Amino acid sequence: MTQAAVATANFRARDGTPAPANAEAFAARVERATWADAALLALILALLLWRLGSYGLYEPHEGHFAGVGREMVLRGDWITPYLNGAPYLNKPPLLYWMIAVSSALLGFNEWAARLPLALAAFGGVALAWHWARQLWGIRAGRMAAAMLAVTAGWYLFAHQLLIDILLSALQLLALYVLWRATLHPEKRARWAAFYAVMGLMVLAKGLIGIVFPAAALLLFALWRRDWRLLRLCRPLTGLLVLLAVCGPWVALLEYRNPGTLYYLVVNEHIKRVLGSRWPPDYEVVKVSALGYVGMTLVWAMPWSMLLWQVCRFSRKETASGAPDHVRHAVLLLALGALLPVVLFLPMPARLIYYSLPALAPFALLAAGWWSTAGVEGRAEGRLPAAACLMVLGAAVFSAGVWAADMVDDLPQLVGAPGMPHFVSRLAFLLGVGLLAGGALLAWRKAALALAALFVLLSAVQMYSLNGFGDYANVLSSKRLVEELRDKAGAEYTWVSEGSRELGAAAGIAYYLGLDAHGQARVVLVMEDDTRRPPPLFPGPKPAYLIDHERLNSLWSGAQPALFVTDVQRVDWEEDAPHLPEGELHEVPLPWPGQRRVYANKAAWQRLRP
Repeated sequence: MTQAAVATANFRARDGTPAPANAEAFAARVERATWADAALLALILALLLWRLGSYGLYEPHEGHFAGVGREMVLRGDWITPYLNGAPYLNKPPLLYWMIAVSSALLGFNEWAARLPLALAAFGGVALAWHWARQLWGIRAGRMAAAMLAVTAGWYLFAHQLLIDILLSALQLLALYVLWRATLHPEKRARWAAFYAVMGLMVLAKGLIGIVFPAAALLLFALWRRDWRLLRLCRPLTGLLVLLAVCGPWVALLEYRNPGTLYYLVVNEHIKRVLGSRWPPDYEVVKVSALGYVGMTLVWAMPWSMLLWQVCRFSRKETASGAPDHVRHAVLLLALGALLPVVLFLPMPARLIYYSLPALAPFALLAAGWWSTAGVEGRAEGRLPAAACLMVLGAAVFSAGVWAADMVDDLPQLVGAPGMPHFVSRLAFLLGVGLLAGGALLAWRKAALALAALFVLLSAVQMYSLNGFGDYANVLSSKRLVEELRDKAGAEYTWVSEGSRELGAAAGIAYYLGLDAHGQARVVLVMEDDTRRPPPLFPGPKPAYLIDHERLNSLWSGAQPALFVTDVQRVDWEEDAPHLPEGELHEVPLPWPGQRRVYANKAAWQRLRP
């Protein structure tokens, strides 16, 4: 038996997937992983963990997620999420659970809070490596891992506490398991695995966890006109598996907090789709339909510059002449890249990061093109791709000259004076990387071009964390609380002007630490400012909500109190805060910024210079 025949037989025995028609060509594709693969994945893991805890929790989103994870550990309640001492019922629990486990093992700190998402991002990279290797060979696997790891949105959101990278990694896993199921639809275990992953997606971000994979399955069957697949996918079994994964938590949550299921379905899904959710999403993360597509291209940088080549490659790979396992995979990956973009376009609730699940499928397709058409040196696709990279590199490099002045004028960055110089240096470094990669690709050095891009983009991303730290002075309460916590003492009452989702108050509370009973300290939040409405969860009104009448009573009393303005405020004239009445002292802070802190008379006696 020839080496190719042995490789093909091993592939059938291991994977159960039909071997490609050209067994000789496939022999190299089943080459075993080597130390080079292990080294690459270890390097990527180190890249994703680089300085993960070196900057404060951003508000409102990171303060919210880290705060809920901390209270899960402190309360020992893994069913009802709590934030600021009261139930917080607008998100499913999977990310909360992950943060809670990490915090229980590693302590309450930024590293522990962000670690689960960094590991989820690495899991997506490892799966991309594995899947591309099965489709196009070991070279493609390495390329897929490298390309996804340095994709702009993937790296950025692996370092921020938002659910969408977790959802993105699970979405790629769902597509992979679905691919395996479509090759052998008679195998029940593969369908059960598909629905189990779908259940995890629901626990990560609600009903959208059903929409993405179910739409991919339906469109796959329609495209291939394989109506038998809709029967063999066993939807009744799928429903039972979904209930087994999600049902216990949903039932217990509703039992303990009546009305929560209705709230999650209606307010967090239906009303969000219609644009009438309460409280409204922050306008700063909402975009138009055109802006949504544009931000998707930004998140997919620099590989979005290969969009034309990837589209042509996908069309070719889904043609009838390609092996079944490749055609199935490429079609599913194309659907996975399109659905997060297309489904949100007609909805008013388009947030800039909703398209992140498209990144991993797109990076896989880009790696498939780069490892085949790109490596073969065909000028038809290679030269336009190289030109796009070099044009982008030249534009980014030029931004190093003029972008600093533009950034310096942004009122949102008043608290980050080093940001203009940081942006300039980042643009120069990124521009050089793109120019070098494009030039090497034009020179028919595709593998070397990708290696150069990976190294230089990794350097860019590592350097970008300096900007994360600088910007944390704007969007984190860490320095503010550290500056005042010891001077103020535990008897001080902290009042937050308020922000939607309670993230600002949660960020302050996270850094205040624990009270005398070992529980998270609570920050009072204003409830009667219509510009900053708090959530309206089912159940009793949270004890942390106060109105201005109670604020004024507290302010004039003997209890030391601090009032912290909204972290999101930019315009102090058009959006002036409703400050407490009576004696008011602004607390001097050692850094510039938009947020301000005021003390009542009792607090000022200790805090005044």
